[in-house]
Amino acid sequence: MSDARGAAPNDPILVTRRQAEAARFCFLGEFGYEIISWIPYLLYLKRTLGLKLRTFSRPGSSVFYAFSDDHREVPASLIGGVWGEPASYDRLRRRYRSTRLIHPGPDMINKRRISVEGVEWTTRDIHRPLAETNYLRLDRPAVEAWSPISGRPLAVINNKYFVQWPGTFDAPVNYFDRASLIALRDLLVQRGYGVVYNHFVEKTTVDEHLRLNDEDIFGLDAATCDLRSRYAETTCPADRNRLQISVYNAADFVIGPQGGNLYLPAVCRRPIFMLMRAGDYVDYRELGRLYGVAVEAFYEPRHLLNWLDSTLPRRAEASSATRRRTQKASDDAGVVAGASLHARFIGAREQGELDLGGAGRAEPVTR
Repeated sequence: MSDARGAAPNDPILVTRRQAEAARFCFLGEFGYEIISWIPYLLYLKRTLGLKLRTFSRPGSSVFYAFSDDHREVPASLIGGVWGEPASYDRLRRRYRSTRLIHPGPDMINKRRISVEGVEWTTRDIHRPLAETNYLRLDRPAVEAWSPISGRPLAVINNKYFVQWPGTFDAPVNYFDRASLIALRDLLVQRGYGVVYNHFVEKTTVDEHLRLNDEDIFGLDAATCDLRSRYAETTCPADRNRLQISVYNAADFVIGPQGGNLYLPAVCRRPIFMLMRAGDYVDYRELGRLYGVAVEAFYEPRHLLNWLDSTLPRRAEASSATRRRTQKASDDAGVVAGASLHARFIGAREQGELDLGGAGRAEPVTR
């Protein structure tokens, strides 16, 4: 497969200012890679060279490309993993035959060299410290803060449930199960917080979202809200993104599993408390450094719960019923398993074994 000028997917792209302004910069990969690597480079080109940029990206991405002179959103069917799928870029190229596409390419650790008027794209590996050369941090999103819960400081719990690394795991690993969600809800409400639950599902060509038993936990009283009820009111991806940003901007902190769902809260300059059974911690350490936010990582929900219990101020005494509910959830075997999945992963990896078990299995969501 080739781009509009016949170059192989990872051949260098070295263009002049005039050629860059005639081309379209496109990104069809993972949101986290786009936020921490691709957009900061384009933002640098715009503000330092004054380029007239034309861009392509995922549904709902316009809110992140306000600096683009002509931004267009592509169908979700083109959005793939990591830096994007070669077949997707090729489909886009065939549709826009007269336009050169400048895109990062498909490698897991990207090797493509891109240079515009001598300004190189340097952040081609996000799993290492970022030098911030030819790189500008994203502005705080210009979306007004909004909380669906009045009279309480706000905490947001993000969640996801799909297989991140199919070659290593055959079931989801980084996620909060029902018992953990109940325990988090009750602890946060006890301490006087309003709790917003955000199980956001982005449709892509690679992620198979599975069914998680997380309904009827949030949004049953005035102290909690499930954002899915709000998402159901619109079919516009950009509106859903603005809703997420408005809630992050109102939050004291955001809790979530490792993954792209925590990049946007960091851009909104919110502290992140992360469940990470597997993944690269350096990505989030750098994310916290870039945007000046605290990032705390925990192997298991019980570790996060214990830390929150010892850290959050005691705003009010819980009712005995709520305390019993919290204790029951915290004692659940799925929350307080003796050996962490992360520890089992390290041991299995060192022994050359990948069959971890215990991560949970589920049936795909039918649409």
